[in-house]
Amino acid sequence: SENVFDHWINSMREILDNPSDDALEFIADFKANLFSEEIYVYTPKGDMKILPKGATPLDFAFDIHGDVGKKCIGAKVNHKLVPLSYILSSGDQVEIITSNKQMPKEAWLEFVVTSKARSNIKQALKEEIKKFASDGKEMLTRKLNSLKVNITDKNLSELVKLYELKDPLELNFQIAKGKIDL
Repeated sequence: SENVFDHWINSMREILDNPSDDALEFIADFKANLFSEEIYVYTPKGDMKILPKGATPLDFAFDIHGDVGKKCIGAKVNHKLVPLSYILSSGDQVEIITSNKQMPKEAWLEFVVTSKARSNIKQALKEEIKKFASDGKEMLTRKLNSLKVNITDKNLSELVKLYELKDPLELNFQIAKGKIDL
């Protein structure tokens, strides 16, 4: 129907608005949206949402709004509390429970099926890594300054090699997480 086609076009726009670094992943998301069967689920107010078959309450939450998905801590399906990995069926009524203290988890990527949810989760995880890396960089800078060691690209690349990491961002992240003891 025309409504289904419009929904598909909108989901393709969202994929194109949030381009992935990986072209193969982009193509996989595109194909998943192109060939997916759909289910029809409802909000508590009765608004219908069209999701691909195999969608979870997290997919539903991100379909409503990115911030709702990022803050999702639970869901009620047909007035019963279910895990976020629960597979939705056509006709289900879904209510999302949120908390301002919630942050997306990497494990969520294992059970979301929509590209919108997947890209929002990845984006939030990257932002969290950058935030931690900034804290780690500050800790490293203070430590090197206290040792009277100049902070140069060469010194940073030596530390990256020493800890067998891929880049300075990961080094700073590991320091902030406490996995590398200064």
